[in-house]
Amino acid sequence: MRQSSFLFWPFPCIIRVIKGWDSLKETDLYMPVKTYFEDRGFLVRSEVRDIDVVAVKENLLVGIELKKGLTLELLTQGTLRQKTCDLVYLAVPKPKRVVKNRSFTNLLYMLKRLELGLLYVDVEKGEAVEVLEPSLYDLQKGKRSSLKEKVRILKETEKRSVDGNKGGSRGKKLLTAYREDALRAAALIRVKGHISPKDLKERGLKGTLLSKNYYQWFEKVGHGKYALKSTDAVEKVYEPLLLGFMMEYEKEDSLQKETVQAEH
Repeated sequence: MRQSSFLFWPFPCIIRVIKGWDSLKETDLYMPVKTYFEDRGFLVRSEVRDIDVVAVKENLLVGIELKKGLTLELLTQGTLRQKTCDLVYLAVPKPKRVVKNRSFTNLLYMLKRLELGLLYVDVEKGEAVEVLEPSLYDLQKGKRSSLKEKVRILKETEKRSVDGNKGGSRGKKLLTAYREDALRAAALIRVKGHISPKDLKERGLKGTLLSKNYYQWFEKVGHGKYALKSTDAVEKVYEPLLLGFMMEYEKEDSLQKETVQAEH
């Protein structure tokens, strides 16, 4: 019985909610965590294949799970992320007062045994502080399927040219690499009026985006020509991204025209 109580007694202190945390959202933790890793040279993307935050540097994959408190659920999520990530951090709001007592020492001991790292996030200051560095998890010990999933996560992270999500989001449409490509196609149509699969290929996109029409945004208007179904075919939530991509394409076209004129 004494052994059992030792194993479980830390959890009440973990689950306890610090005053003021109720008003916080998990998404509030995202920007400080993003900044923390970007300052260290990582490419950071949020909500990648069910992971709150992903940081990549030289093929090193770091997974970060955000929560308002260090709960048993968060510990479980962290250990599951070790199946596909080299390093895993748990990020929680920084307590108003950090007491380095026996309970805190036992908490760190447990995280070390689980090979998980810990970040305290000060939302008011907009900064994250490393409390405990995680151990490098040997994915070679895992199953082949876990290694394949790591490759998928890396590809998804690197294919996104913008970070259109907030880590910790729940129940919202996420900006995947495929959706970003479809938005780029929609932006190009807005600039040109209509486009062909060849136009997409010239910009490094798959021409099949138009014919597959996964999001039902496009319609065929002639032989090999596609346009938007309507002016509001794409959901308004993506309007800022569309405008950004349009400006990018307009700038590219302008530079191309200037180059042609200079050659003549």
